Amino acid sequence: MATLSTTSRAPLSRLRIARAALAIVDRDGLDALSMRRLGSALGVEAMAIYRHFPNKAAVLAGVVEVLLAELVIPPPSDVPWQAVFREVSRAYRALLLRHPHAIPLLAALPLSDPAAARAAGAVMAQLRAAGFDAQSALKTLATITSYVIGIAQWEVGTAPLRAAGQSFELPPDADPYLVELLPQLAEDDCDETFEFGLDVIVRGLEARS
Repeated sequence: MATLSTTSRAPLSRLRIARAALAIVDRDGLDALSMRRLGSALGVEAMAIYRHFPNKAAVLAGVVEVLLAELVIPPPSDVPWQAVFREVSRAYRALLLRHPHAIPLLAALPLSDPAAARAAGAVMAQLRAAGFDAQSALKTLATITSYVIGIAQWEVGTAPLRAAGQSFELPPDADPYLVELLPQLAEDDCDETFEFGLDVIVRGLEARS
C-alpha cells in the first residue's frame, strides 16, 4: 500500500500523464480514455490534468508524442537507403503492433502534429540524402506510411482467424474465393507477408531511380 500511496503523490507532469493515458488506451482502447478515468489512474482529480493539458485532444497529442518517441529514425549516413528504409519500416510496424488500439490514432495523424512532423522530417532527410528529389521523397513517405499502417491493421484484424485456425467460420454469404483461401489465411505468416510487400515497394522505388 505504501508503494501505491507514493505513486499517487508523485508530481504530475505531461510525460507522466501521457504515459498513463497510453496505458489506458493499450488496455481498453481509445474510447475508454476520459479525463475522469485518467485522473483516477493517476490518483488525482481530473481538474489537475487540465493544468497540463487543456482537453482530451491535447492528451491524445501527448500520447502520440510518447508513441513516436519509441520510433528511432537514424540520421542520414552512408548506409544504403534500402537498408534504412527497411529498418525504419520494420520498427514502425513493431511499434503499431505493440500498441494496436492506438493504430487509428496514428492513422489519422496530421502532419501539423509536432511529433508527426518530426518523424516525417527525419524520414524525409534520409530519403533526400539518398538522392530522392523532394516530390519523390514525399510520395515515398506517404506510400510507406500507408503501407505499414495498413498491414498492421490487417494483422490485428485477422488475428482471430489465425488464432482459431481451421475452426474459424466465415459468414454464409462469403465470397467463394475467400472460402477457398481460408486455410491459407489461417496459416498466414505475417512477417513473411510484410516482407513481401516491403520488397515490392523497394524494388519499385529502385526501378524509378
